[in-house]
Amino acid sequence: MVRPYEMMVLFHPELEDHKVAVDEVGELVKSIGGEIAKVDLWGKRRLAYPIQKKEEGFYAVYAFNMEPSQVKELRRRVRLQSSVMRHMLVRPDA
Repeated sequence: MVRPYEMMVLFHPELEDHKVAVDEVGELVKSIGGEIAKVDLWGKRRLAYPIQKKEEGFYAVYAFNMEPSQVKELRRRVRLQSSVMRHMLVRPDA
């Protein structure tokens, strides 16, 4: 059973091309079997508190559909991305 998910990803602010990093995470979702419905780029924003001694970060929100059994693998692979500072994956209320 495929379910909808949303994932917010916080990228390092000093990346030269955020579009490449955003596309890499999108391809990661697709490679695990997810189907991306929407990618919303929020841009560079100030953080509420420093993360890894950084005051800013580049935000992107992915809306996608995926099998629940694949979520654990997606979280593991996103954590391994060097361009990602933090991520949060939720299942929105339908």
